Amino acid sequence: MSPNILKDRNIYVYFLYSEQQFKERTAIEKKMSRIFTPGTVIVNGRKKPFTEMSKKSSNRYPDCKVIAEGYISKMKYTPVSRK
Repeated sequence: MSPNILKDRNIYVYFLYSEQQFKERTAIEKKMSRIFTPGTVIVNGRKKPFTEMSKKSSNRYPDCKVIAEGYISKMKYTPVSRK
């Protein structure tokens, strides 16, 4: 996730999920003794996981799906984290 996305609260963003990206990030974080936790976004009253928040509707992973989209100031979400 780009840190500058969080600065501007009136931009249109896409919440993306990719199983391949999830597995890669989990493996990388594990090597550094960290735990990767995907973010969550509220969609129709339910929490859905996402691995990336972007200004574009796709990323480099072929299995990427758009989970939610909208103006960041209107969305209810918890960001991706590493512990």
